[in-house]
Amino acid sequence: MSKKILIMRHAKSSWDNSSLRDFDRPLNERGERDAPRMGRYLQELGMIPNQIVSSPAARAKATILKVSEEVGYHENKILWNEDLYFKGSNAYIESIRRMNDESEVVMAVGHYPMVDEVVSGLHGQMLKKHFGTATIACLESESEQWSDVEPGSCKLLWMVSPKELSKDS
Repeated sequence: MSKKILIMRHAKSSWDNSSLRDFDRPLNERGERDAPRMGRYLQELGMIPNQIVSSPAARAKATILKVSEEVGYHENKILWNEDLYFKGSNAYIESIRRMNDESEVVMAVGHYPMVDEVVSGLHGQMLKKHFGTATIACLESESEQWSDVEPGSCKLLWMVSPKELSKDS
């Protein structure tokens, strides 16, 4: 049974308040719209994460809380990992490797350029399109255990942005 990895970049954030630390920047109006839209997309696909790990930065937190609401994932189960904000793309891979092997679908939510680096690394190829805000990439791993997920071992199944979804609706 193959395992699925969802990597999501936080939705569009606001730069309105220049006195805020980067970590504390909230979503802007577009981000507030895009995050639940992406959650509804996952719901329609039946791609509901069994485990979610996210950066606790305000914009990532707001994004995954809105996505979670749409897919019926209880926010108390979200794993908050500061390494997804403060450290590089390896922190994402380490988070995925620590997931429970019972989980068939896991999700990591964070920041650019790390999300791009993680998907490129796991897939073993540079991405052909920009990893925009609120974009989700879905990778497939044939590993039986999350701890066996290695760079270049996953297949990129799809990558979709809110902008692409709005063309469909």
